[in-house]
Amino acid sequence: MEKKKRVLSLGTVAMDVILETRELPKEDGFGFIDSEKLLPGGSAANLSVALARYGIEVYQTGKIGDDKYGDEFRRTLVEDGVNDKFLITKSGGSTLHTFIITAPDGKHCIIANLGDSVLDLQPEELPGDILKEIDVFYTDMFSSRASIYLGRLAKEKGIPVVYNMQCTPSFMKTCGVTMEEIEEMISLSTVVSSGREGYFEMTGETDYHKGLEKFLEKYSVPQGVICTAGDEGALWHDAEESIYRDAYSVEAVDTTGAGDCFLAGFIYAYFCKEMDKQATIEFASASAALKCMQKGPRTGATIEDILQFIHSNK
Repeated sequence: MEKKKRVLSLGTVAMDVILETRELPKEDGFGFIDSEKLLPGGSAANLSVALARYGIEVYQTGKIGDDKYGDEFRRTLVEDGVNDKFLITKSGGSTLHTFIITAPDGKHCIIANLGDSVLDLQPEELPGDILKEIDVFYTDMFSSRASIYLGRLAKEKGIPVVYNMQCTPSFMKTCGVTMEEIEEMISLSTVVSSGREGYFEMTGETDYHKGLEKFLEKYSVPQGVICTAGDEGALWHDAEESIYRDAYSVEAVDTTGAGDCFLAGFIYAYFCKEMDKQATIEFASASAALKCMQKGPRTGATIEDILQFIHSNK
């Protein structure tokens, strides 16, 4: 029997308050909430749960508080099949929680209460053998010191590092993360992924195609850089080629977590199953598309669902 691949995920671990509305409110506007739900989320945790559903053995690290949000987060994480033994609880701490406002057309906006835990994970709080038998390390740099520490260890051990620069450098600066730290994380990475705004801030290029080329030229990321561009699809650019994949045409009900599912699909296909690049980006895009067709920040799709979706859209 094939041994399960193991992924260590570090980053945003959160609870999401989902506010469903008829349309997103405009500046100084007014709107109605049709429903209000408390759901587990956080970008890194969403990715972890997706990978667990795909049959990968996933370990979540990060820091939560011992408040109601932290307790519920840990409970649901384990319930969703993710190993929580490296998840640290801060005594008297406050867990990251967000307010996600969604509209029927799939659009959304997010307001975050960072709390005092998610950015506070220190390297010395982690066990020395945390990377033992780990096949891939994923991070979104929440917390930065722990991310760089684990990135250094992973690189020394030859473990692939996937850095999701999901938040722009200017936003990360407000969280206390410096450009020097971001650039060190990039230097430790095997693959870097970001959205259009991330590459714009890093390169000054408004065209994200040129932005990726300029970014790769400057930082020489070994297996390339990815731009997830929403309904414009995704682009993977490395030293050899650029691979573009249109977004699948689906009736989106909630795009929250789609980028997380894209990267979960990418890690599964490329690093765990060693698919070729074209098959990888196709699988990752299908993983994201299926997430858009359901409400909530986490996917309910299985490998079989994704493969069937790809086959039906040939």
